[in-house]
Amino acid sequence: MSDSDDLSAAAEPGPALDAFDRRILARVQQDCQRPAESIAAEIGLSASAVQRRLRRLRERGVIRAEVALLDPAALGAGLTLIAGIGFEREHYAALARLRALLAAEPAVQQAYSTTGDNDLVVILRVADMPAYDRLCARLMAQLPQIGRITTQVVIEPLKVGLALPVPGGD
Repeated sequence: MSDSDDLSAAAEPGPALDAFDRRILARVQQDCQRPAESIAAEIGLSASAVQRRLRRLRERGVIRAEVALLDPAALGAGLTLIAGIGFEREHYAALARLRALLAAEPAVQQAYSTTGDNDLVVILRVADMPAYDRLCARLMAQLPQIGRITTQVVIEPLKVGLALPVPGGD
């Protein structure tokens, strides 16, 4: 999966998720390399039934991606920042260009179009503040329509995850 893959696309319509699907999903999103045999033993299905269901969930797009979570500090990206980006009212047309720039930027972990004081909220991982300063300078040089960037430095992450609640996944 590349940085620019769209994870916001909805799953294809299909049969509703049953109790077994939900229990499989709850386990797979915690460890996508968990053997089907282990999941099967916990939920009361055969390993082959779990494999068939996993294949169907992938084909439908319910399972969008399977990724490895890497240690940011080991890769020189130990600083987490949350940035709010705002445009002046008359420059909203530049928003599409900024979205494309953010999608292509490896330091951007997540980006959201939001209501409130900022047009976008971005979560970034960088090596240090000079690296962040260079990134901001580059963005503002490419898009002078950016009216402001407000930044919060994460002192300590309290919870980091993307796991969704799965009703009935016990």
